[in-house]
Amino acid sequence: MSRKLRLSNEELSVLCEQVALVLRAGLPVHDGVEALCENYKGTRFEKGFDTLSITVMETGSLATGFKEAGMFPDYLISMTEIGEKTGELDSVMEELSMYYEREAANKRSIKSALFYPLLLIVMMALIIGVLVTQVLPIFDSVYGSFDSTNSAGWMNIAVSFGKITLIVAGVILLLVLILLLVLKLDNSQKVLQWLQNAITPLRKLEQKLSASRFASTLGMMLRSGFPLEESMELIENLFTNKRLKERVAQCRQKMDEGTAFPEAVSETGIFEPLHCRMISVGFRAGQTDRVMSKLAALYDEDVNTQIGHLVSIIEPSLVALMSVIIGAILMSVMLPLLSIMSSIG
Repeated sequence: MSRKLRLSNEELSVLCEQVALVLRAGLPVHDGVEALCENYKGTRFEKGFDTLSITVMETGSLATGFKEAGMFPDYLISMTEIGEKTGELDSVMEELSMYYEREAANKRSIKSALFYPLLLIVMMALIIGVLVTQVLPIFDSVYGSFDSTNSAGWMNIAVSFGKITLIVAGVILLLVLILLLVLKLDNSQKVLQWLQNAITPLRKLEQKLSASRFASTLGMMLRSGFPLEESMELIENLFTNKRLKERVAQCRQKMDEGTAFPEAVSETGIFEPLHCRMISVGFRAGQTDRVMSKLAALYDEDVNTQIGHLVSIIEPSLVALMSVIIGAILMSVMLPLLSIMSSIG
């Protein structure tokens, strides 16, 4: 299904919170869902929510309704199934609301980090475009009246340099637009994986996001009453990120072989060494769920800090690059003028 028919993380957070409130109020699931569906009348999601309401009414299963509606992520469907099986659907929905709220915050941070550098690139392209198409031809005609070979050479260098810069900026913007279009597709996971492998800062960012999601999900399941071993088994099938999925599988395998959870997590490298020690202490104290929630918050904060750090590097670098390019073009214009003035003097 096209991603345009999927609810955003913000909308999923609100929906899960509303379902949790309905369940805690003691209302039957189908009555609560029917009331929630009224909020989406006249929207592009109306058909999907009608399907959700009808399916829940017929089957009594919220997870089946989410699946039949076709506009909800697999993670939400899987967690809803788990909540229904354990009788902890209200707690699961409340946790999912916080989970999607964190996902929305992370997405906003990434979008903000991309917006300003792209804006600077566009501004650089516009300024250089005006210089190359409007300013330089005027100076070229003025210098041509002096019949100066040196001036013509400098002007050719300036024009060529400006055109090359425009081409580079255009290629960068085109690649970014293509990337954004690809990421709109449902099969964008391979593209993201390639980018993460190719760019070291993105790979580190992805590792922290994966750690945050794992900690958040495990903490959610432990608070909902799941045994640790069963939680690990279920978690393995929830994630689509290949690297995280492999590490969770390795961790579970080590646990099946008799390795304690803190040691298994440490050996698979899901978390940083300091955080592994926190898990070990929490595990011995029987507070693994609280430690996982704390780690999820820490990694989310770390992700936002790292994004801010990348922006703080990229923006000044682009400003400096733009200044150098524009300064070089202007220098190539002024040097012939200085040469002509000195020859007249």
